[in-house]
Amino acid sequence: MTNIDPEAALRASQAGRRLSERQPLVDDVHDVLVDMVMNHHVEAGARLNIDALSRTLGVSPTPVREALARMEAEGLVAKEPRRGYTVAPLIGLEDLRAMIDFRLLIEPAAAAEAARRASGDDGRALLAFANSGGAGLHDDTANRLDMTYDAAFHDRIAELAGNHWLREALARLRGHLHMYRLYHHAQASAATKPEHVAVAAAIAAGDPEGAAEAMRVHLQTAMHRLDAVFASGRLNTTAGGQAT
Repeated sequence: MTNIDPEAALRASQAGRRLSERQPLVDDVHDVLVDMVMNHHVEAGARLNIDALSRTLGVSPTPVREALARMEAEGLVAKEPRRGYTVAPLIGLEDLRAMIDFRLLIEPAAAAEAARRASGDDGRALLAFANSGGAGLHDDTANRLDMTYDAAFHDRIAELAGNHWLREALARLRGHLHMYRLYHHAQASAATKPEHVAVAAAIAAGDPEGAAEAMRVHLQTAMHRLDAVFASGRLNTTAGGQAT
């Protein structure tokens, strides 16, 4: 019997070619829609019409529908009966503080464990990654890139710590999404790069106590930045605790 390479067979089939072309399209549509939501080109609570979006983007409704489903899992949009998808509200200050408090309980310990476990190559790679991001909110795309950089940095530390539960918890929190939406809404910046570099340097040096303290300072400073955004009056909260 002739051995058949499943991947080659998939590439050779017409359906397989359509499938391989589809995911990059969904990714592109997802990036465009995330930019729209993160940068408030569509406001919180706004309805997202799949047919209208597909016409505007020049694509079929299918990749739009799939991109919106992904964004629902990320917490950027919500699906409501008979209304379809709407842009999720901004998170309120009380919830932000609770989120940071939770992260303070787990992420310094994870950074310490990463410092104990990381090899020399792991530490150097993390330090290089920490130095690679933090473009600042210079334009709409930079906002999403900063958001992605922040999420990836914290995920890498959880991975180095060998804690899949922590990685899952951070993914479910989606803290980077909430925080960067608020920063952009208030025309503020999140200068996280030096803080990330300090955490990464301690991990690369194999310094658990230093890594834990650097992570603690990073998270506390993030909360101070968000407190300043709310105190400035550039963000207001309703009685329901959501930013507007």
